[in-house]
Amino acid sequence: MKNILSYIWLLLPLLVVAGCVEEYRLEGAAPTEADANFSFTPTAESDNILRFTADGDFFMMNWDLGNGQTGEGKTVTGTYPLAGTYTVSLTVFNAGGSVTFSRDIVIDETDPLLLDRPIFNMLTGGVDATEGKTWKIDAGRPGHFGVGPNPSSSAGDFPEWYQAVANEKEGSGMYTDRYTFFLDGFRFVMETNGLVYLNAAQGSNFPGAFDPGVGDLSAPYEAPDGLRWSLVEPEGGRPELTISPGGFLGYFAGGRTYQIIRLEENEMFLRFVDQANTDLAWYIRLIPEGFEPDPLPEPEPEPENPDVSFSLNDLIGNGRKVWMLNPAAGAFGVGPSRGSDAFFPNGQDISGDRPCLFNDLFIFSSNGNYEYNAQGEVFGEEYMGIAEGCQPEGDLQGTVGAAWASGLHSYTFTPGTPTEYPKITVTGTGAFIALPKAYNGGEYNQGPPRENESVTYEVIGYDAATGQLSLAIDISPDGSVFWNFVLVPAADQSLGLAEFTRNMLVGSGEKAWKLKPAAGAFGVGPVPGSDEWFPSGNDISGDRPCLFNDRFIFNDNGTYTYDPQGDVFGEAYMGIDDGCQPVEALQGTVGEAWGGGSHQFNFTPASGGANAKLSVTGTGAFIALAKAYNGSEYQSGPPRPNETVTYDVLGYNANTQELTLTIDISGEGGVFWSFVLIPAND
Repeated sequence: MKNILSYIWLLLPLLVVAGCVEEYRLEGAAPTEADANFSFTPTAESDNILRFTADGDFFMMNWDLGNGQTGEGKTVTGTYPLAGTYTVSLTVFNAGGSVTFSRDIVIDETDPLLLDRPIFNMLTGGVDATEGKTWKIDAGRPGHFGVGPNPSSSAGDFPEWYQAVANEKEGSGMYTDRYTFFLDGFRFVMETNGLVYLNAAQGSNFPGAFDPGVGDLSAPYEAPDGLRWSLVEPEGGRPELTISPGGFLGYFAGGRTYQIIRLEENEMFLRFVDQANTDLAWYIRLIPEGFEPDPLPEPEPEPENPDVSFSLNDLIGNGRKVWMLNPAAGAFGVGPSRGSDAFFPNGQDISGDRPCLFNDLFIFSSNGNYEYNAQGEVFGEEYMGIAEGCQPEGDLQGTVGAAWASGLHSYTFTPGTPTEYPKITVTGTGAFIALPKAYNGGEYNQGPPRENESVTYEVIGYDAATGQLSLAIDISPDGSVFWNFVLVPAADQSLGLAEFTRNMLVGSGEKAWKLKPAAGAFGVGPVPGSDEWFPSGNDISGDRPCLFNDRFIFNDNGTYTYDPQGDVFGEAYMGIDDGCQPVEALQGTVGEAWGGGSHQFNFTPASGGANAKLSVTGTGAFIALAKAYNGSEYQSGPPRPNETVTYDVLGYNANTQELTLTIDISGEGGVFWSFVLIPAND
């Protein structure tokens, strides 16, 4: 027997198809048996691995290799570990018809090296398992059945979009079916116990299909005898397990080929593509008959966690703290439990592959402000509306993922207890930490993000010595899939402070600003940047056009001009009726000074952990809202003479030129008006 090359140990049984690519004219007489003749020779690897070559050339040539394998093309390779006689058939086609030629191939000796493979042994029990190895769906554990995208996202091969809870499909037939794999002859036996479970799109292929009450369809079905299995390990790809027609595993979605994501002694995790909707990939987890997995822990109460000592002061430092992903293995990943990255990237350090992800800044301030700063680049994915990989942040403009660009939001911190982890919640349209698509209980399949969404992360670990902060977020309905992140303080804590300057405010000498006509641009709430109390995430630009056409003009000489563009949004404190009114309506009222005019301004850059500040000075000087001043609101006019009103600069997006300002009207940090301005280019 010839020596077996080392790569054969990874590629068994192997079917390699090497078809000739030529143009054929669909005309002529039907082929004869002689036209379908073929020859074969042993390969250098083993006498039991044969290369078959057709004598002729036809536009279609189909092979049945007699061992459960099939192929197409002029040349194919078949593997025959067991001694015996195999009938190999070649069917050739032309415009006149088709013909099949068959011949028996005798394999004199069994090649045990082709059989004694770990992957075969785990699937079948090995040569000593004369009764084969029987598998069943692992019904009792969450995530035994589910669906995700095809192709898989960068998160890896797992059911991102849906995972069945324990015993969810009881009564469908899925849990009573049994699947036995034999090494001898690569036989496969499917015991249906009367019912099988199938995708709704496959119902027409199964007479008597019905709704079992748990989704999709069940159908009466008895699998045929003589089924076989084959396994191919393509170079650079996952092993592929194929069941011959008439058999399948767990849930029928039109196909019989399964990618093996994980195969161990007591677990088989498979992925297969939905043939009616190839954008979907289904997943099933099987365990051996008779194997009892470890019992699941009770979900409530949460396990005690006295070791997680993490406070608000740890999060914000001296008033402002900048965090980044730790550039190391385990800092960014998804798995079946808190802290796990078993699904992706499974222990690999991906910081070098995704530098634009690991330079993101996550900034928490004592005033309740949370800022995400992408530093000019984001890691794009399809759900964001841009190409996958590191992309300029500007590519998000005008896409469904625009809100996931750099921006300012709010946050809250909940201390831990003996039975609950500390929690960090970020709130705002597009607010997230580390990964935009992950939210509590799910993932975005496509943008945009929901308006004013709150996303809560558990603090599952903190090392005060290294500064490593470990976060987890459960994206499943039942605690079976968690994204996990490890943050560390940025070495340069001044990052993000100098992003807005006086020159940006005044432009080339004078620059006009206006309210952004969108949700979140004008509102009041309990923390900076929030509009929780009004208008609660609603876009009011259409209801108050006279407010959103106002111009706030800054000149390099220190002059600030408020131009209402002919109308104002009136309120009772101004001495006029509520709603849009001509600016002339203010003449002679207590609110006359709020009707436009020139004042002075002063800009103070950010430094020492403090936000930049913008002050306007003059009788009736204000930005965006006349009644708001530091520490209170006017209940009635007129404004105090030569008043100075100071606004904190919450942030500035250099790509969109969005400038976010806030003002504390409570004097105690409990009530903030916030405004988002953009350049007025008209």
